[in-house]
Amino acid sequence: MAPPTKGTPAQARRKSLNLFSRSSLSSLPQINTNVSNGGDEDGERKEKKKLGKRSSIFGLGSAVSLDGHQDGAMSPIKSGERSDSPKLRPRTLQKGRPSSLFGSLGRKSLGQMDEGESENLHTGTPESPLEDGQLLQPGTSGNGGMLYHGEIQTTSGMFRKKKEYLVLTETHLIRFKSQSRASETFSSIPPSYGRSTSIRHPSTTSVGSLQEVQSSTSHTSTDGENKIPLGQIVTVYKVEDGRPFFTTEVVYLDEDYHGAGSIQLMLHDPKEADLWHTSIRGAAQKSRLLMEEPYPSRVIRYLVSAVEAVEDYDAEHFQIFRVVRRTTALKNGRSSSDDLQKLGTSLSYLVVGINRVHLIPLPDFTDGAGRLLQPKTSRSTYGIVSIVDMRVSYDDDRFELAFRNPCQATDILELATSAPTDIAVALIRAWQYLKPRWEDLNFNFAGPRRLLQNLDDNLSSPSKEEDLGCFDRTLVAYCMAYNCNAANIQYSIDWEAEDAPEFGLWPPLYSKKYTFFELLAILRALRYNEIFGSISFKDIDLHSLHGVLDSNGSEHVANATRSGISIQKYFNLKPQEKSLLHQEVQAIALKSRKLRKLDFTNTLPRRRPKDNFDFEGGEVDKDPGSEIVAAIFPLCQVQATSVDRIVLSGIELGETDLDDLIPTFAKAASAIRGIDFSRCGLNDRGIMQMITHLERQNMTLEFLNISGNPGRIHLEQFQASMSRFTNLRRLDISRTTWTPSSQPLVLPEVMLTWHLEELILNGIPINERTLELIAQYVVCDNSMSLRTLQMDQCGLNGEHVALLMYAMTKTPGEARNLEFHVSSNRLEKGIGEIVKAIETNHAPSHLFLRMIEFNKEEHFRRLLQALRTNTTIHSLDISKASLPYDAEPDTCEAMRQVFAENTTLKELDISGEQAHLEVTRFGIGLNHALTGLKGNTTLKVLRIEYQNLGLEGANTLSTVLEENKGLTHIFCEHNDINLQGFTILVNALAKNYSLLVLPFMQDDQNLSMKRMNNSMRDSRQVANAARHENMVKGSVRRRLTTLGVTKPAKQELTPQDVDDVVRVLNDRWEHEMSRLTAFLQRNNDIAAGICGPDGEGVLSEETMRPTTALSDKGLLEQVLSNTTPRVELGNPVDDHIDRIAELDLNPTKEFGAKQENSKLLEGKAELDGGMLPVIPGIGKEKTFELGESDSGMFEMDLESSSS
Repeated sequence: MAPPTKGTPAQARRKSLNLFSRSSLSSLPQINTNVSNGGDEDGERKEKKKLGKRSSIFGLGSAVSLDGHQDGAMSPIKSGERSDSPKLRPRTLQKGRPSSLFGSLGRKSLGQMDEGESENLHTGTPESPLEDGQLLQPGTSGNGGMLYHGEIQTTSGMFRKKKEYLVLTETHLIRFKSQSRASETFSSIPPSYGRSTSIRHPSTTSVGSLQEVQSSTSHTSTDGENKIPLGQIVTVYKVEDGRPFFTTEVVYLDEDYHGAGSIQLMLHDPKEADLWHTSIRGAAQKSRLLMEEPYPSRVIRYLVSAVEAVEDYDAEHFQIFRVVRRTTALKNGRSSSDDLQKLGTSLSYLVVGINRVHLIPLPDFTDGAGRLLQPKTSRSTYGIVSIVDMRVSYDDDRFELAFRNPCQATDILELATSAPTDIAVALIRAWQYLKPRWEDLNFNFAGPRRLLQNLDDNLSSPSKEEDLGCFDRTLVAYCMAYNCNAANIQYSIDWEAEDAPEFGLWPPLYSKKYTFFELLAILRALRYNEIFGSISFKDIDLHSLHGVLDSNGSEHVANATRSGISIQKYFNLKPQEKSLLHQEVQAIALKSRKLRKLDFTNTLPRRRPKDNFDFEGGEVDKDPGSEIVAAIFPLCQVQATSVDRIVLSGIELGETDLDDLIPTFAKAASAIRGIDFSRCGLNDRGIMQMITHLERQNMTLEFLNISGNPGRIHLEQFQASMSRFTNLRRLDISRTTWTPSSQPLVLPEVMLTWHLEELILNGIPINERTLELIAQYVVCDNSMSLRTLQMDQCGLNGEHVALLMYAMTKTPGEARNLEFHVSSNRLEKGIGEIVKAIETNHAPSHLFLRMIEFNKEEHFRRLLQALRTNTTIHSLDISKASLPYDAEPDTCEAMRQVFAENTTLKELDISGEQAHLEVTRFGIGLNHALTGLKGNTTLKVLRIEYQNLGLEGANTLSTVLEENKGLTHIFCEHNDINLQGFTILVNALAKNYSLLVLPFMQDDQNLSMKRMNNSMRDSRQVANAARHENMVKGSVRRRLTTLGVTKPAKQELTPQDVDDVVRVLNDRWEHEMSRLTAFLQRNNDIAAGICGPDGEGVLSEETMRPTTALSDKGLLEQVLSNTTPRVELGNPVDDHIDRIAELDLNPTKEFGAKQENSKLLEGKAELDGGMLPVIPGIGKEKTFELGESDSGMFEMDLESSSS
């Protein structure tokens, strides 16, 4: 489409984010210069020089009068403006200044107008070449495509100057050695005046002016006319190098002929420099718009493979730009010819991936097959979310980006590109996509504001496949920016928590604790999240952020609330001066409207408050505090956050923390809903200050936990403070120290008005008045919301517990939904009362009787007999019960009857305890009791840990699993179950479709492998010791030796054998664990209704096929037969004589009567003619071997049962 004439209004710019490369031609500047011929007289030129005007010599057109020139028609600037007189400029710029020889940018080509029309061109009003909305007009040349031409200085030596004559056409930027050469090609360009056309400049290029890196095969280097196609121009930008002239650098890239280079145009006149800059820039943009394929396909493939290599490629988030890394000027503002060599450009591709920005160097184009080879230079990668500064120039190709990672210096990229606004829009949109919930930009932006105003709001809305407010998307972006492994981060979402949903950070998957950058990535991804009602960092070590200051920048500091209120201006809070832990915690609390609860339990386990003072009592080094308290509670004080429940359990608090806590508690407007400072190391003064100042939060406080602090609580003052609270729901004062008193912990008239849900009094000696008060409370109607009552280690006896059980039961036979904890009390005294309460169904739904020491086994047996007929207890915990001896057969039979006859128990814990000083377990009779579970259909959860079940117990559990249809969870770890027992359990699970949870026995696996390793090591030591012994076995042996018949040497274990045994043992465990995972997944799918009730066709036949349960000895034989070299076959007589003796795997025991009871299998004594190694320990435990009958039952191997 032809450009409009001067009289036609300029077309309106299309509203687009891509201002340059996608805009219409109306964005190019209009430059009007008039045409004259070469018939000017010498006198006229002298007169013009006197008037301070620039002389212009044109090859075509009529002569121009002096008046017309003074009107400004010949000037490239607006009418009324005057360029500075040469006499007024410094002499350094005046010396040797060439006359400006530039061509015409008229409205029409000379071939389309006659001489009269040409004379009328310089009679109109001149216009500025930089005025918005004007068009770049085609030049008047005999060739019809010339836009601009003139002589340009291309090098800046101190003693000589070289010039080139440049011609800008609609398709090329052409370089000539002289004006005469240019006039030979373009008839509209006159030959030079004042010199012969045969005189040429010595050179047109130099290191300083033309910094070319093209190869010898470059099209531009071999072309005699040095044509630079406009479509190959990467950027045209102004160089600020401190030299005494104005420089414009043109960088070009030939991706077809493998050439790249740059040329610098140096002029003394700023207006003329601007005219060249805008002309080349506009023509190059127009040429690029007409290109069908902006990038060759092989270049795209090269860039895609480069981005895919770092896992950052996504077809919908992949944009390519050609850029140049600009060099900075020298500090002294001057440049020598040697320094010009260092000011070369660096061409590369800027690729915007899904999470990162990549600066990929140009490939090696020299491969003859047309392939693009990887360059030697390395590429640079920056995270999109780590952008801290972006500067876009509207009228130049210069573009700046700055990236910064925490506690590191800023990486500044000074770039030049033909599409700076396109890159800015791409980066801002990518930033918005990765952080859709962030309402404010955390980086500085300098450029056209409409780039930010016209952003697509649809990018902020998460897709249907994503939830949690795009948390994963933002987390991965920060991990990629900080070079972290996002797969190492684990978290859970609890949709049933009180302030649901609750985000819970779990320990890392591959490391012991999270790194500094991983924690920052998690915390910053949680900012602005409006999904989570509570966030828990329980048991996550945050020490790596504590006390760390980032002095390199503050772009991630939250300085305002979500509504834009400055916390420094209005609340005098200065987070920029604080540590990273303070800043990030405060930002989460400040930027979320839905967040109500923050849990920091055990997040600073190594913190110890320290306030150092000198001898005179003056403070020398103030304790920095936990930094979490200072970050959250001042926000609560000024109502700048929605967080009102804070858990600080396990964090030691010092005087600095109290200085932030107490003012918040003392202000009723803080509206604290819950506070947990259990195990915070509070002394007498600290804990009483907390309690007394919390009185102002009496209208809102619902959760209070002060347990585990060493400070002594004054009972009368505590009663007075508690009398002010009317909305308490949960109170935990366990393991605290009190002043002696016979008064109850809380006044009766106060406690009876509470609607408690949890009351925890563990570790507090309960006096009679407090016991009566609790009994009265559980009877009243206000206690019907009570769900947990914990009174462990309170010095109670059986009669006290029975009193509370009777009091909390409204109607006998109807279970009250209440967890009643009375573990570690002296319940053997008065156990008969508890038994009666259980027999008469005066018991809550959940009863916990852990760590009860029964002096008489009869008391425990009576308890079991009472459970046979109870119909109210749904969950019972009698773990770690201590009996005088192993349970007698009557006791085990009573337990079997409980399993077989009770129809209300759903959860049962009968685990033992394995401690250094005490072992509590029921003994071998427990295996008989477990058989009562075969027909039980109500019990769902069974915990039976630390009971030393061994292989026999595993066999019993396998028979239970084959018949039981009700159990869903079995926890049986720490029972010395080896690989053989684990295999039996997994085989049994193939026919069980109800069990959902069975542990992998990881601890038992480690113990088994350790035992095997120790046994093999001991066997090598025994073999080495026996090697030096001379064994003489009678005259027959000596005679056979004389005849040349010798006994084969006993096979010894090599280090390779040990490694192979351990490897095979580990592989077997892994195989069985994979089968167990498959079975449990099948059962969970059945429970969820995903597949049928029998799970037919879900698992392969190989998985369903039972695995042979090898003992440790059998596994050793199998490994040695496959890995150990065979020894030579010995005398069969000796083999027969010594076979039985060699089978004794315990060298410390003599072959005797015990061997007669051993069940020896034929062929187990020898190994390919050689003898088995002696391995102590293996064979001493009871083992099971698969029988040959079709019933599938296991037969017991009594080989070493006597041990």
